Amino acid sequence: MWAVLEQVAVAAPQIFLCAIGLFVLMILLSLVISLRKAEAEQRPEIIRALADLMAFWKKR
Repeated sequence: MWAVLEQVAVAAPQIFLCAIGLFVLMILLSLVISLRKAEAEQRPEIIRALADLMAFWKKR
């Protein structure tokens, strides 16, 4: 899988960036939808999970 992603990134960097951007957008939209439909008691858990995800990506 990584070899295919590397080849796509080399051959067509704009398509690769669009695919990565679409993936990030899908994750953010799913979080917005989950926060909108969540009960008030569940929102801190969702926000905490998002903060953990952001901390994980900042480490990399």
